[in-house]
Amino acid sequence: MRAHESPFRPYWWGTSLSEAGVEARPDISTYGRYAFEDLPDVPFPMSGDFDWLARQPAQESCAIRADVAAPLAALRAACGREGVPLPAAFTRFMGSPDLQGRIRSNTSCYLDLDAGTVPVAGGGRLIRFLADQQGCLFWYLFLAEDGTDHAVVCSVEYFDSEEGRAAEEPEAIGFCAESFEAFLCRYWLENEIWFAADDGTPMPDVGAEYIERYRTVPGD
Repeated sequence: MRAHESPFRPYWWGTSLSEAGVEARPDISTYGRYAFEDLPDVPFPMSGDFDWLARQPAQESCAIRADVAAPLAALRAACGREGVPLPAAFTRFMGSPDLQGRIRSNTSCYLDLDAGTVPVAGGGRLIRFLADQQGCLFWYLFLAEDGTDHAVVCSVEYFDSEEGRAAEEPEAIGFCAESFEAFLCRYWLENEIWFAADDGTPMPDVGAEYIERYRTVPGD
């Protein structure tokens, strides 16, 4: 789903990259809300197979991995009853502890998969899948009403299928990625850039190019 096709305003919630030399990403707080249109493209083809992620090293600490087997099974059953298909890339990743263990978070985020869906006012459904350790932010898979498209969105609001509460304020939700895989790719890369700049861990091969593209003023 493209940003202009989404019912939500596009922006990117992330941590500062100022230590890596990206002036467009100043230190605001734990998370800042940054301009979506300034984001560079992700550096790998998004084909749904996560080949780019499988080539990355497994992480011994700070990984977002969690045991989501039970909620994933319940979610698949719930989506089957509702007639809303889950994206193949989403189920592939959620079913693979190996892939999950290759993505780490500098703010100790973790997989927090909801076992059902939450309706959105105006159409579509949300599925929570990632949470900040302190509850500052939550990331959701957004499924279009007809199930033909999806995106990833983020909000300070907590939505859970067991609460029976619909997401009635779209302005509290921000569009942040065209697809689940694209979100994970950017999330992985930006966290690795942060760890490289702040902790001195190895920079990904694609990190320097991403930083340089981010530092280039649009139109120059």
